[in-house]
Amino acid sequence: MLTRTVICTLLTTTIGIAIAAETAPHRLTPVPIQQVTIEDDFWSPKRKVWQEVTIADCFTKFENDRGGAINNFDRVRDGKTGRHAGPEWYDGLIYEMIRGTADFLAAGPAPDLEKRVDGYIARIAAAQAKDPDGYLNTWTQLMAPDKRWGLNGGNDVQQHDVYNFGALVEAGVHYYQATGKTSLLRVAVKMANHACDVIGPPPKTNVIPGHALPEEAMAKLYLLFRARPRLKQEMPIPVDENRYLKLAEFWIESRGNYQGRRTYGNYDQDHKPVFQQETLEGHAVRATLMCTGLTALATINDRKEYYESAGRLWNNMTRRRMHITGAVGASSAGEAFTRDYELPNNGYLETCAAIGSGFFSRNMNLLCGDACYVDELERTLYNAVLAGVSLHGNRYFYENPLEAGKGRVRWYWHGCPCCPPMFLKIMGAMPGYIYAQDQGGIYVNLFVGSRAEVRLSVGKVVLRQTTRYPWQGEVRIAIEPEKPATFDLSIRIPAWCQATSSPGDLYQVLGRPANGAARLKLNGLIVETLEMVHGYVRLRREWKSGDVVELAMDMPVRRVKAHPEVRADAGRVALMRGPIVYCLEGVDNSGNVRNLFVPPQTQFTTEHRNDLLGGVTVVRGPVLGLYRTEDGGVEQKTAELVAVPYYVNANREPAEMLVWLPEAPERAQPASLPTIASRARPSASHCWQNDTLTGMNDQIEPTASDDTKIPRFTWWDHKGTKEWVQYDFDKPQNVSAVEVYWWDERRIKAHCRVPQSWRLLYQDGNEWKPVLNGSEYGTKMDQYNRTDFDRVTTTALRIEVQLQRDWSGGILKWRVH
Repeated sequence: MLTRTVICTLLTTTIGIAIAAETAPHRLTPVPIQQVTIEDDFWSPKRKVWQEVTIADCFTKFENDRGGAINNFDRVRDGKTGRHAGPEWYDGLIYEMIRGTADFLAAGPAPDLEKRVDGYIARIAAAQAKDPDGYLNTWTQLMAPDKRWGLNGGNDVQQHDVYNFGALVEAGVHYYQATGKTSLLRVAVKMANHACDVIGPPPKTNVIPGHALPEEAMAKLYLLFRARPRLKQEMPIPVDENRYLKLAEFWIESRGNYQGRRTYGNYDQDHKPVFQQETLEGHAVRATLMCTGLTALATINDRKEYYESAGRLWNNMTRRRMHITGAVGASSAGEAFTRDYELPNNGYLETCAAIGSGFFSRNMNLLCGDACYVDELERTLYNAVLAGVSLHGNRYFYENPLEAGKGRVRWYWHGCPCCPPMFLKIMGAMPGYIYAQDQGGIYVNLFVGSRAEVRLSVGKVVLRQTTRYPWQGEVRIAIEPEKPATFDLSIRIPAWCQATSSPGDLYQVLGRPANGAARLKLNGLIVETLEMVHGYVRLRREWKSGDVVELAMDMPVRRVKAHPEVRADAGRVALMRGPIVYCLEGVDNSGNVRNLFVPPQTQFTTEHRNDLLGGVTVVRGPVLGLYRTEDGGVEQKTAELVAVPYYVNANREPAEMLVWLPEAPERAQPASLPTIASRARPSASHCWQNDTLTGMNDQIEPTASDDTKIPRFTWWDHKGTKEWVQYDFDKPQNVSAVEVYWWDERRIKAHCRVPQSWRLLYQDGNEWKPVLNGSEYGTKMDQYNRTDFDRVTTTALRIEVQLQRDWSGGILKWRVH
């Protein structure tokens, strides 16, 4: 039986104690990207798409969006003011794109891509050259030049000066490590020197990041120069890495200290000193990135209050405030943490927040040397993070709820396109997450087909890992030391096959066998006694070239239950297989998923489909469903459940989606009978890219005209214009009434109102004609507005609207009778 030693026993039973006692002692060093080559059936095709499609798609969109983010640097270079393209944080997104791209370049050369990035860097450097102090933040320079660093009445939560600076530093460090080029690093160092001159304890200015990220960035800058003293000497500007470390520590330690500045409250983790914070609070991306920096600094300064606080906050996140996919930040207020166990399935769950939690977990593993942190990194990578980008690599998700209506679609671009750069950051860095090392040996953290060259004190060792993970549980590792050598090989045994499905008891697997789920062979012979250390099986021996370790992990379909305090999931189960969380989509289940329920005795089968969604293993099982009848009743019928991995959801036609499945009929919603409207094909004069036409006929009823929890159709960003929306029918329909439920945002002070006026037309041959004798064309909020008219037979209906001056509009539902 595989069991973990002291730290993991504590981690699964006691909150806070294990980390306080065990976090500090064992640091790991990652095996760098440059020493790892991924050769994997699952990851290699995806990485090819991200490098060839996603990076180019994002850079091109940033070049063109709202005047072009990169053009902001040119305007600063040219001494202009006013008119900034995009929001305040666009500099940071360009830098994050460069950092993510740098890590892809570190994995292998791409001359054209490198040339493109070099062009951007030259424009960034030219902009900085205009300022003698080295200050660079285009929004502040163009729009509020007297409010640098959020001072003089400014607000860094809004301005993002410090966040953008941190992203610049990260980009400079990563691009140097990938290419050896120092042009962007020099820009970063010059601004870092200026930041150190201005920000800090008295007599300097108390400024904290309005958005976390710079804390870890400055730690990376410190480590770079600490490890490369010759680089420090070659820089044409002064370098004092200790100042960079002290500034990062100042940003952690000054939260909750409001002397000389405003407080940003728990939104920015500024409600009390970090070392007194018991729970993760506020904006989920800010919170997870702050903790990422906190943990990175703990590996450097070895200060007890740093690593104890990091462990305490990680415990709270993973034991009380994390969804089964690894997603975080789903309060009713949006992208924020909320109370323990409040995990709504229709919550926000921003892609960036999941990535932040992945960075946090990875840094905790490097700090503690415990596999439980990689378990959570793996959960997040394969589910919440992968879901953020489409299979084709050019459509995206900002929000990743665990249930969705029929109209949910991925967006082409977004008013806040922060998630694609963050996605590229973590996926670019991922080869460096597979292996780690310490003085005693090598750690295998992720099961990814790859070749790694590891340099130990006993000599160079090459590892060759082959696997069909995550679809199969067999992993083969060939060990090739340059000469026979004694060292440890530590291989993670995932929590999903040996303990619980998550830290503590937040998610528990039903019916998991007590032992035997993982088996190990060394050179073809079964290893009978396994030494488990912090979640790794440790093999210590003299290794010779030709040695082979084989790990086999059972991968049954597992039913997972949430903690009883998670009210949203009471009476429901989720399905997992290996690290993969599954979901139901309407496209595989006769158009409906909310009507299905999964009795406890359901037995599941699996089938790998190379022809589906890039190649996935599908889960099937006999279940029951509720269906409305013609007389208004409800009947129960047998059905076959078909589940696909959550990360591939919304890559086909718009469809309902559900992760947590009812176990009994009381929690299922009967499938509605098809209607004229639900069968119709909607179209429009214009549809905002983040909305959906199918929201009008998905049969999900609104609760109000500003119901943000269901899909909607809008004409945004058209204002005051004449627009239309249309239903086409497969065959002629006799119709005599329609009902329209308008989308109106006046209570939330946004962009859409009911229209000024509207009318209904029907298609007669090639002509559009107004219906005759129509009753009132209502524009009331929070209700259906019905219009009766003389019956017509037609193959299409069209609503024409005149939008109110200066306002856009939209429709939640459109019924046809």
